[in-house]
Amino acid sequence: MLEYFLTVDKQILAMMLMVVVGYIIYRKGMISDKGLADMSQLLLKIVTPMILITSFQRQFTYEAFLQWLIMFGVTVLSYAVLITAATLFFYNKKEPHCPENRLAVVFPNNGFMAIPLMLALAGEEGVFLGSTNIILLNILFWTYGTRTFCPEGKFNIRQALLNPGTIAVAFGLLLFVAPWKLPEPVFEAVDSIGSLNTPVAMIVLGGFLAQTDLKACLRNKAFYKMSAIKLLLIPCVMFAILAVLPLPPQVRVVASICSVTPTATAVSMLADIYNRDFRYASGAVVITTVISAITIPLMMTLAKAVLGF
Repeated sequence: MLEYFLTVDKQILAMMLMVVVGYIIYRKGMISDKGLADMSQLLLKIVTPMILITSFQRQFTYEAFLQWLIMFGVTVLSYAVLITAATLFFYNKKEPHCPENRLAVVFPNNGFMAIPLMLALAGEEGVFLGSTNIILLNILFWTYGTRTFCPEGKFNIRQALLNPGTIAVAFGLLLFVAPWKLPEPVFEAVDSIGSLNTPVAMIVLGGFLAQTDLKACLRNKAFYKMSAIKLLLIPCVMFAILAVLPLPPQVRVVASICSVTPTATAVSMLADIYNRDFRYASGAVVITTVISAITIPLMMTLAKAVLGF
C-alpha cells in the first residue's frame, strides 16, 4: 500500500502546486476570464488530440493490437457502469447541478493521475493500453458530455462526432497500423504540444477556483456523495466484474487503475464552454482529487488482493 500512497500523493501534491499558481495569477489579474476560456478551448481542441496521436506512435504487432482491442472493450464496459451509476444516483434533472454531478461521476482524470501508476505496475505497455480510456473519454466529452450540458434541440451530432478528439483517434489508429510513423521533428512537435496538458489544465482549474467559494464546497454534502460513488462504489463494482472476466493480467491492472481516479479537470472546462456552473464543477474536481489521495491506495490494495496482480 505504501508504494501507492507515495506515487499518488506525489502526483496530487504536484497537481495542487500548479493549481495554486493558476489561483494566484488569476487573483493578480494576470489572466482574465476570456483567457481562461481560450485556454480551455486550446486544451480540449488542440492539446488533448496531440496526446491521443502520440499514444499510437509505436510498432504494430497483432498481439499488442489484440490486447488493445480487449482493453477497449473493457473500457466501454467501465463507462457503461459509470454512466449507469451517474444516472441512478443523480436522476432528478430538475436539481440545479444534476448535469455537473453526472459528468463529475462519469469523467475520470486518467491522464495525469493514472499514468504514473500504469508505468509503475504495467510499464509502457500499460500506458498504451490506458490510451483506450483517454480515447473514449474524448469521444464521450463531445457526445455524452455535450448532450448532458446542452438544452434540447441544440445538440449537433455531426459536430459531436467530427471533433478534434475523434479525428485524432482515427489518425492515430491509422498511424498505428501503417508501416510508417510520424517523422521525428513532427513527432517531437506533437509530443511537446501534448505535454502542455497537465500544467495548462491545472492553471485553468486554479483560475476557476479563484472564482469559487471553497468553504461552501467543503460544506457541500453532494460532493461527498459523489466522491463515495466515484471513488469507492464504482471501483468495487469494476473489481467484481474484472474478477469474473477472462482477461490478460495487464488489462486487469490498467482497468483497475482507470476505475479509481478522481474527476477530470476537463469537466469544469466543458462546463465553462457550455455556460454551466464551472465553479461548482471545479469544486467537484478539487474535492474528489483530495479525497483520492486516501482512496486510490486503499482501492488499489483491494484490487491487488481481489485480482491477484
